[in-house]
Amino acid sequence: MTMLVSMLTKTTTKNIKPAILVILTLYLSLSSLAYGASNVSTIWSIDYRFSTNLHNSDLEFSRFSIASETRFSLSRNWSAQLEARAEFADDDVGLGTINGYSSLSRPLVDKKHTRLELDRAFIQWRKRAHSFTLGKQVTPWGVLDGVQITDRFDPVRRRDFIFTDVRPERIARWGARWRNKIGNFKLDTSFALDGTITQQAEPGTLFFTTSTRFTGGVDVTNTPVNISSQNRNNSLAQSTFGARVSHPLSEGDISFLMFRGPDTDPILSLTTHQSINEPNTVELNYQRRTLYGATYDVTIGETVLRAELAYIPDQPINIIGDTPLQSADTRRLLAGFGIDWSAPAQWFVNAQLAIDYIDAGELNLLRPDTDTILTLRAQRLFVNGRLLFKAELLGTLNQRDGVLRPELVYEYTDKLKLRSGIDWLFGDKNSQFGQFKDNSRLWFAATYTF
Repeated sequence: MTMLVSMLTKTTTKNIKPAILVILTLYLSLSSLAYGASNVSTIWSIDYRFSTNLHNSDLEFSRFSIASETRFSLSRNWSAQLEARAEFADDDVGLGTINGYSSLSRPLVDKKHTRLELDRAFIQWRKRAHSFTLGKQVTPWGVLDGVQITDRFDPVRRRDFIFTDVRPERIARWGARWRNKIGNFKLDTSFALDGTITQQAEPGTLFFTTSTRFTGGVDVTNTPVNISSQNRNNSLAQSTFGARVSHPLSEGDISFLMFRGPDTDPILSLTTHQSINEPNTVELNYQRRTLYGATYDVTIGETVLRAELAYIPDQPINIIGDTPLQSADTRRLLAGFGIDWSAPAQWFVNAQLAIDYIDAGELNLLRPDTDTILTLRAQRLFVNGRLLFKAELLGTLNQRDGVLRPELVYEYTDKLKLRSGIDWLFGDKNSQFGQFKDNSRLWFAATYTF
């Protein structure tokens, strides 16, 4: 406890001036949009979380954040929304890379331990079943829970691996979205004129990727390298655009979609100019690819069934070659199936199975050609609905790695929520989950909303 207090005091003292700047910026941005709105509602959220390592009991994670969500009712058909977030973290935790952000999406305030980001900022026109949204937004196209099959339109935050409150944690981009209904058909079109790509953990932080399947075969733990990202901008060459059509089928809904844009995973390559007597510089390139997909979900009594299928004919991947960091395009097929079951005794159970296949052909892959991913979750409310227990298992069956995540959530008051859990990772040190098994942890979080 003494260590925790000392760490908090140190971090707070170090960030007090940037914190004041952040709060002032938040209030100014909110007040400017509030002018002229007939109805304004704002929700503030203050969150602090920390964790201790299960192997050595070290306090290794500490992050404090303030978030706001403001909705403006401008008229009968017009509305607007603004979401902002200020965060404070120490060196070992980090706030994630930003060199993959376009100029329009970069943080409003970016200090070593402090950051202010505009998460959402859009205006929307809506009339009956038609809507048009312009601004910084996300496009969630998928029906599975946290498993990305067709849900690959938006970049995501991977600074905390998969340990986020919402999975995947999408990054909003500037663009336009049009949704309308013609008969029983629903058409959803989206265009993001924003080159922002997936956010990674910073080198040296807890969840910086070291598995060679993600590093182009380079052993970054023993080979000194400098990592950079290609410049991102707001051009058509780095944009994402697509459309989805859905229609009722039996008791459920079926949809077909297509989009083209930067991949959510990077290709690693050596930069053209390398300095003598300096570590090699590796560049992260998020190449464009096209995804064709379909989804289906149906409710049968107390059970919900979900399915997704995606085909990528031009998936860019790193391969093993005669020289380091070679890459190629190949075919990729993804399929996922899920079931939600409202079980007896007030239990809720979710199970999902996903298959990720890469057509290797003559290529030497850095990963298995087929990954089989399993997710299981069970949860139940206790203490008059104030205490939630849930346990989750995520893993790759063919690699025999994964994470077990028991968690307790206690709603102390309507505004204060306390959470605690364990993230126990297992598997080979070079696998998806096993690369972080030394970071297995006991964590705590407190969130105050008003």
